[in-house]
Amino acid sequence: MKCNYCSSKAVYHRKISNEYVCKTHFIKTVKKKIRKTVRKYSMFSPKDKVVVGLSGGKDSLVLLFNVLELQKRYSNSPIVEAVLIDEGIEGYREESIEIAGKMCRKWKTPLHTVKFEKSFGKSIDGIIPNLEKLKVNACTICGTVRRRLLNDKADELGADRLAIGHNLDDQIETFLQNIVRNDLKQILLHPPNGNIKSDKKEIVQRIKPLMSIPEKEITLYCYYKDIPIQVTPCPYVENFYILRKKIQDFINILENQSAEIKYNLLKINEKIIEQVSLNYLEKEINQKSKKNGICKICQMPCGLNREICYFCELKKELNLFL
Repeated sequence: MKCNYCSSKAVYHRKISNEYVCKTHFIKTVKKKIRKTVRKYSMFSPKDKVVVGLSGGKDSLVLLFNVLELQKRYSNSPIVEAVLIDEGIEGYREESIEIAGKMCRKWKTPLHTVKFEKSFGKSIDGIIPNLEKLKVNACTICGTVRRRLLNDKADELGADRLAIGHNLDDQIETFLQNIVRNDLKQILLHPPNGNIKSDKKEIVQRIKPLMSIPEKEITLYCYYKDIPIQVTPCPYVENFYILRKKIQDFINILENQSAEIKYNLLKINEKIIEQVSLNYLEKEINQKSKKNGICKICQMPCGLNREICYFCELKKELNLFL
């Protein structure tokens, strides 16, 4: 087949639009979709200080490259910086740290590495023996601590926005997880385009510029742009039952029968949020937070029925407070 935009041979068939594209136009259409998403949701402007959460994986590298491309068009834009969280997983994290460092040097981007062990008190490898006591899996702990450390470092760097590499697949998997759990509040508090602004200035607004790009297109984008992909899997993921993996498999089965399923789920995610007054939700949370929505230890927002946030609860359970 020929490319729909030129006479070159097509290398990819985008089933959702029945579009055939060559290598050049595949790259262009992905970049165009990312820029359209950023504009649609006003994710950031040339004057905003954007910090990118960089894991060294394909999604975060594609994210960093495109944020850099957008901001470098304006000479007065603040420098884009990257933050990498080193969980301390031997035999896994080393590869992505090397990739992230290599690409940041190539793209002339400052890279800040934050270590679990130094900032939290223990590495993931060090926490694993305590999982039975904590009654959670490694991914739950890792996600909780990573989010906090990313936010804290972005705040320290003076970020207006914290960009994370959640793609289309990530967003709809999270959406369906919250539906299965009957958790409307989490759906409302984590819209596809990022997170609701907090009254606390220490909470940096997160954005998801890749939210409309399927994972398979990000992988192909990396291939055509010579962006390295980490091949070593996390050793802890397959050892635990994870709802997200089950939902991921379910969605992929449906996609084989219906090419538009992922985009339809993204749209209904947005429509649900549009039908609910986010202003009302924010007011309700802010009113309740005066009583019990702020962590007594770190003074950061936490669940409305909690006295301390989960981050601090983990530290307390692991005896990591000095």
